Amino acid sequence: MKRQHVILLMFCLLAAFAWSQKTLIYLDRSDKLEFDNERWPDCQILSGQVQFRHDDMIMFCDSAYFYDKKNYIIATGNIKMIQADTLFIYGDILYYDGNTKLAKLRHNVRMENKSATLYTDSLNYNRKKEIGYYFNGGRIVDKENVLTSINGNYYPKSELAVFQYDVVLTNPDFVLTSDTLHYESITKIATILGPSDIVYEDSTHIYSELGWYDTEKDQGKLILNSYVNDLEGHRITADTLFHDHNIHLSEGFTNVQLNDTAQQIIITGNYGWYNDSLKSALVTKIPTLIHYDSQSTDTLFVAADSMYYYDNDSIQHIKAYYNVQAWDVDFQGICDSAYYSSQDSTLRMYGEPILWNDSNQFTGNEIMVYLANQEVEYIELDQDAFIFQRVDSNAINQVSGKNILGYIKDSKLYKADVSGNALSVYFIEEEQDSTQVDANAERSYVGINKAESSELFMYFTEDNKIKRLVMTPNSNGTLHTPKKINDTNVTRLGGFKDYHYLRPTSKTDIYTPKKKETLKADEAAVKVRKKRQRTD
Repeated sequence: MKRQHVILLMFCLLAAFAWSQKTLIYLDRSDKLEFDNERWPDCQILSGQVQFRHDDMIMFCDSAYFYDKKNYIIATGNIKMIQADTLFIYGDILYYDGNTKLAKLRHNVRMENKSATLYTDSLNYNRKKEIGYYFNGGRIVDKENVLTSINGNYYPKSELAVFQYDVVLTNPDFVLTSDTLHYESITKIATILGPSDIVYEDSTHIYSELGWYDTEKDQGKLILNSYVNDLEGHRITADTLFHDHNIHLSEGFTNVQLNDTAQQIIITGNYGWYNDSLKSALVTKIPTLIHYDSQSTDTLFVAADSMYYYDNDSIQHIKAYYNVQAWDVDFQGICDSAYYSSQDSTLRMYGEPILWNDSNQFTGNEIMVYLANQEVEYIELDQDAFIFQRVDSNAINQVSGKNILGYIKDSKLYKADVSGNALSVYFIEEEQDSTQVDANAERSYVGINKAESSELFMYFTEDNKIKRLVMTPNSNGTLHTPKKINDTNVTRLGGFKDYHYLRPTSKTDIYTPKKKETLKADEAAVKVRKKRQRTD
């Protein structure tokens, strides 16, 4: 019994507390007061400059039905509600429950709160929770923006608005469309909570599904499926993306990707920025350039310590710095730095560059790769130019000179023009029955041709064999017997360097550091061979 009494007492206390929270609506004035108990029992019919008061809320209207026992008002005509001299609500019709403190306003509704004004045709305002909400379309206007949506909640105290369905934020500089958006009139910050697009008049397009955007400062932080586009087709994406439109800068962290769709170029990394005014970008932290061809499966991958990109009048420039490695199915290369320009479709490799194609290795002080229709057309080796072609484990064909032009067709070397002190070592193979040749067997040779001339023209077969040598104007040469095959004085030119162990073997191997200090260590041996060659 004691427990039942305690429970009953608790219910009574709760009821008393709930009743204590309810306050009465007071009629302050009215020009006219009538009663019609048959039609509207327990109702005061008021008209002409009617004024009510409930807590800190004052209400005005032209006419009203006041149910004082129910603590309820139905008012019409020039509705005006004032709360704490900061919130003003207007409309044509008002339904107000003093017990629940819920106001329902209909037709031509306007809520003015400090710096923001809400317009709608149907508004419910819960004074207890201090929240107004509309469900048939509404518009909020402040000094910076106009926001519209189908559904919306507005919190006058914090000046926070929550928008849902067909949300449009119109700013003098941009338009933001979204599915779900929070907006603070005080800070002018829009919180993105769903698929959202921000489009500037200068054609910058921002997309994100989560983040915030300061509409006054034109700055934002975007953290889900976000990207920034410009008119020329450049796009930067990242797991976390900061955008400052004042300086046209987008800064990305983790899984950064810069995409140039026109040139079919993608640069990835874990940090990067893009300036959509200067059309320039920097990508670091394991940056990778991916040059793809939408018409084929051939793709070039390039890794470096950092990559710089800029677009000048639709001419693309890419610079890769330090520990550059490149791989595709047909060509592989390493160097200290590289530069590509779409103006002449040329890739320039600097700093002990090495290029491989099939069984050929190309070296020189500088290597230039000329492209046509995204295919390698020819390769230029400038100063200390050298090509060697591995025939088997014992034989390596070699040619060196001041400058070498290697012509490429269908990704194969078919001709090499050597100018300036042209030197060559050529292994003459014994003719065999082509139907019985074992591709993996050691070759048989009838001699080793070592020659020198001013210019040399070398022609290759489709299977990458030397088929013809032309030397001009004069040449000196010696045909050595196959017994000299292990004599490096005969079989190695002065600039010979075999760097097969540095050659990238796959698109993932380009991230493996290569010990290029061995290049410098080999220079001493190269100098000895060159000195001996001059003495010979």
